[in-house]
Amino acid sequence: MQFKLGLIINPLAGLGGTVALKGSDGAATAAKALALGAQPKANSRTKAALEVLLPYKNQLTIYTVNGDMGEHCAKALGFKVQVIYNSNAITTATDTEQAVKALKELGVDLVLFAGGDGTARNICHAVEDTIPVLGIPAGCKIHSGVYAITPKAAGRVVEMLVKGDLVTLGDADVMDIDEEAFRQGTVKAKRYGEMQVPSEVRYMQAVKNGGKETDELVLVDIAAYVVSEMDEDTFYIMGSG
Repeated sequence: MQFKLGLIINPLAGLGGTVALKGSDGAATAAKALALGAQPKANSRTKAALEVLLPYKNQLTIYTVNGDMGEHCAKALGFKVQVIYNSNAITTATDTEQAVKALKELGVDLVLFAGGDGTARNICHAVEDTIPVLGIPAGCKIHSGVYAITPKAAGRVVEMLVKGDLVTLGDADVMDIDEEAFRQGTVKAKRYGEMQVPSEVRYMQAVKNGGKETDELVLVDIAAYVVSEMDEDTFYIMGSG
């Protein structure tokens, strides 16, 4: 039985971080980063994840987006590829959302995506927790629990799924910060939802498992909520306790 792997790459992910822009959200930021000499990293990081799966090429089909959003990377490694969505010349958040919706309708076993917290937000907005996902870290900001700790770790998790090893699913928070505020030295974090991810603690960033929250996740959620409720014109002093 063929494993149906969905693949979405945000080719602009991480551009801003390489030239000290502290983010890559928005077409203007990406254009500025490229003008400053930023080098795209998302495809090379996806390649590192997919290389782990090369021994299983005959056991899976990759369903993806045209060009640098997945097709080029997967075909270059020799995988069986089917393009299910064609993006614009300059990719946008809409392309990511439409692509993941197409993968959901196709009934893929997993959506593997490369990007940062902005990409995770786009995918969550389109499908929420209705389909298993796994992120390859490629962005400037990785606060969400939907990502593996490294690109190769992402490949290891997919390998387990392809081999049929027992892998449970858990709910992981999708978090993001306000990039413009971050550039001004202020962290404004917010929780945008949650998605289903493989619960492999060796390879994944902290996630909720079986409805139980770790102390760390509780603190992150509380901090994000407190920050979201703060008044921008108020000066806050917080003590330990």
